Amino acid sequence: MQYDADVLIVGYGGAGASAALAAADAGARVLILEKSSEGGGNTKYSGGNIRTYRDIDKSVDYFEILCEGTTERPVVDAFVRESSRNAEWVASLGGEIVTRTAASTDSLRKGFPVRRPLAAFPSIPGAEGLGPRVIVKGGGEYSGIDLWKVLSRKVAERKIEVLYSSPVQRLIATKGEGVTGVSALIGGKEIQVGARRGVVLSCGGFEYDRSMHLGYLGQHYFGLGHPENTGDGIRMAADVGAEFWHMNAVASTFGYKVPEFEFGMMHLMPAAGFIYVDQTGNRFMDEAGTDPHFTWATTAHIDPKTLQRPRLPAYVIFDEDTRTRGPIAALGHGKASDVYQWSRDNGAEITKGWIKAADTVSELATRVNLRPDQLQATVAKYNLQCVGGYDPEHGRVPDTLVPLGRPPYYAIELWPCLFNTQGGPKKNAQAQIMDVWGSPIKRLYGAGELGSIWHRNYPGAGNISEALAFGRIAGRNAGSETPVAA
Repeated sequence: MQYDADVLIVGYGGAGASAALAAADAGARVLILEKSSEGGGNTKYSGGNIRTYRDIDKSVDYFEILCEGTTERPVVDAFVRESSRNAEWVASLGGEIVTRTAASTDSLRKGFPVRRPLAAFPSIPGAEGLGPRVIVKGGGEYSGIDLWKVLSRKVAERKIEVLYSSPVQRLIATKGEGVTGVSALIGGKEIQVGARRGVVLSCGGFEYDRSMHLGYLGQHYFGLGHPENTGDGIRMAADVGAEFWHMNAVASTFGYKVPEFEFGMMHLMPAAGFIYVDQTGNRFMDEAGTDPHFTWATTAHIDPKTLQRPRLPAYVIFDEDTRTRGPIAALGHGKASDVYQWSRDNGAEITKGWIKAADTVSELATRVNLRPDQLQATVAKYNLQCVGGYDPEHGRVPDTLVPLGRPPYYAIELWPCLFNTQGGPKKNAQAQIMDVWGSPIKRLYGAGELGSIWHRNYPGAGNISEALAFGRIAGRNAGSETPVAA
């Protein structure tokens, strides 16, 4: 059987679905090739947050600063202007758009003071241009699955063909014409699939490729999302001479890694009675006030004398009162939500040995291979700061300074866990993938976290907003290309 289309979409997540719909709107016949047995990618595992703006120009200023000169202003401008239409566009597809409030974002944190400003970095110029985040209303704590239902339903209604379990192996480039197709495994056979107008790469990052972690990120992470994100698009783009950017950038948070699963589970505390310590037993950050997308930065610390990484892993230490307030993992988030439900009182995880428990801080330290005297001193010092309402070292605000009191005491390893990587082929404002000489590669487009516009200072709600916005830009422009000659 022969396959071809006007526009080929490689990867069927939020970016791929958006590109497919936009290409179809441009009059193109679209075919989607998806590596796994179902669609959704990281989108369905995400929080589903969509950016809105109060001032377009100020928002461009803000994001340009966060990108530290790595993303040209015309690209940032294209993102902001197109993503400002995201909510309206999703609503036109049938999604009910509601504002995400602090309560809906952190409803598991009962009694935990929540500070979620509109901007992750509110002191940066232009931050005041951002508006509230919005989501698709649905039944889940994390609304990415609800957004995905809207997108995939519309793709089905438009009768856009999707071939599942069809991993793309490489791009096919024709001299003078650019990228004119792909080679893919379809039904277990390698088949060439033609693309008369263009190819859109929207096949995710490299959250589950250890060699790329070490080569590009400098340390190993665990993935929270789609296990099929193994860097395929990076290899394909490299094969046709693409330039790369943001290869050391991630959206990451703290999570747990247990032997039973290959993926991580997202860390989320239900109350403020906890601290983080490193392998020396010392605190190292404001545990309650650091944006969850930026906690990865603290794990990159290297001891210059020993060359060890004392925060890989780190540990969260908490008491019985916090343990009983609710689960210490984000329910319904990530790949873990498909196969495991964290217990409401953390009891099952204590029984499994994932969470270590002890009647004294000293005994707990022994159970996680920390120095008992040092952990005791750290907890005592923290508790004294709670009494005084002042944390001079890390600036934790007074109403989150809750002492560790009633035993037993608990500890679990913390690891940096990826929402997603950002690196991949560089694109311009038209979503065209660029070559190493700074020119667009003909008929090749990129969207989503593969070659994201974001650098190391991830602003939150950026990847879903980008997937929708640059998905549409890529699909619209690919669908408008002049077809190659037969």
